[in-house]
Amino acid sequence: MSLTAAIRMALGALLVHKGRSILTSLGIIIGISAVIAMVAAGDGVRYKLDERMGTIGKNLILIRAGARTKSGAVSDPTPLTRDDATAIRKQVGYLLTGVAEVQLTQRTAATRTRNWPTDLCGTTTEMQVVREWVPAVGRFFTQEEESQSAPVCVIGHTVRQKLFPDDPAPLGQSIRVDHLQLKIVGVLTPKGRNPAGADQDDEVFLPITTLQRKVVGEDKISLILAGVRSESLTAKALEDITTVLRRTHHLKPGNEDFDVSSVQEMAQLAYVITNTLQILVAVIASLSLFVGGIGIMNIMLVSVTERTREIGLRMAVGATASHVLTQFLIEAMILALIGGLLGILVGIAVAMGLAVAVDWPLVVSPFAVLLAVAVSAAVGVFFGFYPAWKASQLDPIEALRYE
Repeated sequence: MSLTAAIRMALGALLVHKGRSILTSLGIIIGISAVIAMVAAGDGVRYKLDERMGTIGKNLILIRAGARTKSGAVSDPTPLTRDDATAIRKQVGYLLTGVAEVQLTQRTAATRTRNWPTDLCGTTTEMQVVREWVPAVGRFFTQEEESQSAPVCVIGHTVRQKLFPDDPAPLGQSIRVDHLQLKIVGVLTPKGRNPAGADQDDEVFLPITTLQRKVVGEDKISLILAGVRSESLTAKALEDITTVLRRTHHLKPGNEDFDVSSVQEMAQLAYVITNTLQILVAVIASLSLFVGGIGIMNIMLVSVTERTREIGLRMAVGATASHVLTQFLIEAMILALIGGLLGILVGIAVAMGLAVAVDWPLVVSPFAVLLAVAVSAAVGVFFGFYPAWKASQLDPIEALRYE
């Protein structure tokens, strides 16, 4: 008997009880669809996370005052200084695109008719390179303006919308912060929200000297940002920056009063969480596939009992035990593959629904789909073998007598 004929006969036998066949495949459908949907969701989360991390700067290093304890709290904070940033520039500059000191404060920015509470970021001209800020109109402030503590600023897209809703390019206009008038020299291209949900465009950038001397009246540094030339150099840059700060602070290893971390480390934590969730779903889906496989075995055993006379008749006219074994194995495989294909369709539909609901891209892995088909076939063979073997061992004479 040819394979084509065997498949045709298997389909005919399954179509006799369509409802039973679909219900038998339900466990396979649930398991496969869960795997497809969660793999797609995990890939979508990673894509969205990479996109958000890209707006911060994937090769960004953050240097903050105070060592981080195991609980995440800051212990014994010692303020950073501009001398720390200068030392990093001189000794680690060959690995970096730039180093930017940052001092942050919250203030209300106002025009004649509007006001908006926002973050003031005093920084250096290198911030543009380190954070890859691109002006939509105008420019970033210059080193000369920084050295002269010039009253100039660059505003984010959100600040522009709130203070100048009818003017997409308010260059030359001024905003007031406390009693200081700041002239707008640029408006930045929007970046959107960061992974923590904060609006990166709700910020006003001005020279750090201007902020320190004319707004806050102190020279503290909130943090130092450093951009690494390539992702592969991040670990080396982290190590060298830590060594430089230990030297400038006269500290021994293990007694750091600062914290050096990278955006990559933050992303890795999110990846670990996503992968863990995918593993948990895979375990649950495996249980569903196991239950589905038992269902296939049960129905195939019922089918053998129902078709005992048919099996005896076929063996009486020349069918061998291997023919019967192959026939029932093919039926079990088709039953499992139908469940697998329906599971793939359901999984893709669920993945599409999640992508629309949470606004991330639909990413369906071809490998996951092929794996789902392979697993379905394997379940059919594994759980269908015993019923098929039992059918092949029937005695033709006893089978023909069966009522």
